Amino acid sequence: MRSTAFQTLRSAAPVVLVTGALGVALYAYFQAFGSGLMDRVTGWTALSAALPLQMLGADVEVYGTIVASDRFAYNIVAECTLVGPLLLYVAAVLAYPAGLASKASGVALGLLAIGGLNIVRLVSLFYVGTYAPQHLDVVHLVVWQGVMVLSVVMLWLFWVQRSGRARAA
Repeated sequence: MRSTAFQTLRSAAPVVLVTGALGVALYAYFQAFGSGLMDRVTGWTALSAALPLQMLGADVEVYGTIVASDRFAYNIVAECTLVGPLLLYVAAVLAYPAGLASKASGVALGLLAIGGLNIVRLVSLFYVGTYAPQHLDVVHLVVWQGVMVLSVVMLWLFWVQRSGRARAA
């Protein structure tokens, strides 16, 4: 009887660990709102969005957290950064039973992939706001929110699959 109870607890541990890690990540994320660190991250995100826009020929300038042209401007807030999706991804990676090297490569993969996707999101929102402003709310709040959530889950599943192969080898 004792071994059955222990096996049940042991099988529940990963679920508890993932849930706890996600809870801690969300708590940390919401605590960062309005902090000096988040202000720097939003400013950096605005600069990071402006650079590819300028490379694509858009005449944009950055004023703190505002990316602006003559036709359209948007303000980068905490929710526009990669911090939220990245925290959730990192919490899931760290909670997964894999080796430290695999977790480190998973975190690096997430930083690059989620960061890159977020820049693509911000650039596309600029162009939607410039050329099809009537669709901006739907693209911003429905399409891109869904894409970001699905991308984080798919990236984590990809990493889990690769991590499992590394363990099996």
